[in-house]
Amino acid sequence: MKLPKTEKLIIKYLSNSITAAELDKLSIWVKEPENEQIFLEYIKINYAIDFNMSQFDNGKTKDVLFEHIKSKRNVFKKIKLNSVFKYAAIVIVAIGLTLFYKKNTDPKQKLIISDEVITIKLDNGDIEVIDTAGKKKIINEKGNIVGIQKGSELNYQNKENEQLTPLSQKKSKELAFNELTVPFGKKFQIILSDGTEVYLNAGTTLKYPVRFINDTERKVYLLNGEAYFDVTTDTIHPFIVSTSKMNVQVLGTEFDVSAYPEDATIRTVLVEGSVSLMGNNPTLKNSISVLKPGYKAEWSKNTNNLSISKVDTSIYTGWKNGKLIFKNMKFKNILIKLERKYNVTIINNNKELDNQYYDATFDIETIEQVLNSFNKSYKIEYTIKNNQIIIN
Repeated sequence: MKLPKTEKLIIKYLSNSITAAELDKLSIWVKEPENEQIFLEYIKINYAIDFNMSQFDNGKTKDVLFEHIKSKRNVFKKIKLNSVFKYAAIVIVAIGLTLFYKKNTDPKQKLIISDEVITIKLDNGDIEVIDTAGKKKIINEKGNIVGIQKGSELNYQNKENEQLTPLSQKKSKELAFNELTVPFGKKFQIILSDGTEVYLNAGTTLKYPVRFINDTERKVYLLNGEAYFDVTTDTIHPFIVSTSKMNVQVLGTEFDVSAYPEDATIRTVLVEGSVSLMGNNPTLKNSISVLKPGYKAEWSKNTNNLSISKVDTSIYTGWKNGKLIFKNMKFKNILIKLERKYNVTIINNNKELDNQYYDATFDIETIEQVLNSFNKSYKIEYTIKNNQIIIN
């Protein structure tokens, strides 16, 4: 991104008039080291010019900025930029720059990041933004390259990525974890160090080891959301997906796990192979069960009971290929899935519509096309403003 265009985004940011989409662009630009310094110059100089930010003078700020850079080009080389500066473009300005500087000097200050970008939390707590239009090397605090991101894929496997630091250089027997968060409206894929492929649906957070360690189980944590696992076979080291209530254990297979916080159940659908289902708490009812291909297991969060039924697995795994498949589903439940896929908020004032059942399949349709298709079978009226849809 060229500086003149970025300058407009910085001005909007400083005047608190920037949109979510513009925040995404600015956050990607500011993560480059040289851009961090430019952004910091703008912040400091504008603060000196206008304490209350009530009158932003672009020309004056620009003149002072370049004069300041010319005379004190190296002034910031002695300043260690912490994570707040690294992602300053996505901190929401709410009460002026006095608070901004107080936050910046507090090393314990938590970072506020746009909820519309893919992020990765490293083992040391640093958070980085993933730009699916580019590429990035994931580097740990020791300077080792542990993963490489290209587009919508993040690869931790050494065998297929010679640029990764060899395992022989990492003697630690302690697991180091990364945590990837995919917002509503997006999807992402991870290849773990053992070659296991994980597809993350919208609104998902997965915590996983940077490297699996020999003589231990392979365990990842689906903190919330939905993920499809294609597990690399290893009869010695079981693969476990841990959720808030249920663990799914396999040796090598393909299955889907859904654990959205707003859903009443945690669901597992087995495509091939076999999995064992276990409760996290040994006192839970029906704590151990084996699932066969073509079956769905649902664990009730309220009763801690497990129910198993035969299903068409494509209904539950179609999202991996960009499809939304509804079969005999209530409209109120469909709306939840639409909110995740399209990153919108839907308010339904037509309560009779909530309990209507639908069969439908969508692929590349826009949210308006989806709503219009429902309108053909049940007359609905709706308005769309920004990311909010109101159905009357």
